[in-house]
Amino acid sequence: MIPLARPSFGREEEEACAEVLRSGWVAQGPTTAEFEKEFAALIGVPHAIATSSCTTALHLAVIAAGVGPGDEVVLPSYTFPATANAVLYQQGTPVLADIERSTLNLDPEDLLRAITPRTKAVIAVHLFGCPCRIEEIEKICEERGIFLIEDAACAVGTETATRKAGAFGQIACFSFHARKVVSTGEGGMLTTRDPAIAELMRSLRTHGADRAAETREKEGAAPASAQYVRLGYNYRLSDVLSAVGRVQLRRLSTFVAERNRLARRYDEALGSLPGLRLPPRISKGVHSYQSYVIVLEPSAPVEPVPLMARLAKAGISTRVGTYAVHRQPYFREWADKRPLPASEEAAERSISLPLYNGFVEKHQNTVIEALQKAWNEAL
Repeated sequence: MIPLARPSFGREEEEACAEVLRSGWVAQGPTTAEFEKEFAALIGVPHAIATSSCTTALHLAVIAAGVGPGDEVVLPSYTFPATANAVLYQQGTPVLADIERSTLNLDPEDLLRAITPRTKAVIAVHLFGCPCRIEEIEKICEERGIFLIEDAACAVGTETATRKAGAFGQIACFSFHARKVVSTGEGGMLTTRDPAIAELMRSLRTHGADRAAETREKEGAAPASAQYVRLGYNYRLSDVLSAVGRVQLRRLSTFVAERNRLARRYDEALGSLPGLRLPPRISKGVHSYQSYVIVLEPSAPVEPVPLMARLAKAGISTRVGTYAVHRQPYFREWADKRPLPASEEAAERSISLPLYNGFVEKHQNTVIEALQKAWNEAL
């Protein structure tokens, strides 16, 4: 079976893990601190705070925004449910906005329609590694005094014309899940320019402690016990996973270049198929192609579900791009009934094709030929 995605690990990652295991410090510690420094330098911000996942990072970001009961947070409906869940954890109200058909990212014009006097924050998603119109969204938020969170789960290596994803708004959240460009298996990262937010995030991810264990270790032979100054969580990232992340960061430019090359091969082979919408190409910035997601227009000669079943029989793994949150059973209880046609179309008609580092051209050709055959037989 040709997998949808696969992390790219090698001897360097193995040796980095072994070194941490030999050190005896495997929980969050000095290796995680180094990973944070390197990630902050990559993004171009002063602070990065590692977490156990992007979902926990999003939860902490929503806390930083001061969201509570009665507060609204605007986010795109076409996103993984974790984006909305983070708001619900704090008893806030997710307000779902529609996306642009061309990029599958939050539509700034629909964002403006969704903002009310109760809007406390906006979560802007860089979906599948394609940068959203974050400069426009940041300006909208700045003019209205709204806290801006970047959901950059898919966007390690993504850049706009002006900055890297993760350098906008008050705080950004990244994922190192197995399907991401940089992977530690599970894990996440927060980035911010605000030292007060950074201090709060470090405390909240460590049970509300006033300082981390590695800081106490440096205090001397008899360091004082930590003081727990607020309600917190166990949202830490282990040094074992951080060791993998540090190696992966060194490989990031190679990873992104390879994904762009593979995406161009798909574009060239599939661009002439009628009714098939390709992922957007951006003229300025960097699309990191965390996923390669196509959308079948209503005019396409094949339908998404039968096509995915056909590809599975041919040994090709696919998935839907992602979900329209307001269409998921749990979220229907509170979701606004306002129509979100672009989100609904994308959820119903998107397909994520295999793409990962180490994806050999022979296997990519198998995917391309299967799609071309499905179209030719249907026309």
